[in-house]
Amino acid sequence: MIRVLPLRILAAGLLLTAVLVVLVISEGRARAAGREVALPMEAFDPRELLTGHYVALQLIQRLDPGQACPTRTQPIEEHVWLSLRAADGRFIGSGATRQAALAAGGDLAVQGGVYCSRVMADDAVTNAVTLDVGVDRFHADQQEAEAMEKALRARRNGQAVPAFAVISVGDDGRARLKGVILDGKRTDLTWW
Repeated sequence: MIRVLPLRILAAGLLLTAVLVVLVISEGRARAAGREVALPMEAFDPRELLTGHYVALQLIQRLDPGQACPTRTQPIEEHVWLSLRAADGRFIGSGATRQAALAAGGDLAVQGGVYCSRVMADDAVTNAVTLDVGVDRFHADQQEAEAMEKALRARRNGQAVPAFAVISVGDDGRARLKGVILDGKRTDLTWW
């Protein structure tokens, strides 16, 4: 019995490795097959010692001055379908079903949550929509994460540097992170 134990441990290790490889490959295929959209984001960078270096993604879209919050976004509306315009990543509305979300006027529906609140923008108070699509951080090596953080915090002529989270929305309505675009430079998520 004791002699068989190392073989069982080896077999379990090989099985777990195979399952991990299959998971990575299937997620990569789902990410590649989905429809790509770039969602605006803002600087937000808490650090956790045990999770490594990353850039936290806060998907915020400021509304035009005087524009009211979309209906049903206060308090946070969770577990709904969000309607997005794929061309510019703008949030259009939400619905209880995919069809209801698409009826709001967008051409792409993703599962998630939405919240609208008052924020300060350029010395004026305006409304902003915060999206939760299940994508909240981009892991990178220390040097790359620090460069991204610096780019996110940079301001030009009083305006924040353009930043976007690039996601892939699959047929299942799930968002998967593909990369980020900071100040025109795209950095894709890679496994290797």
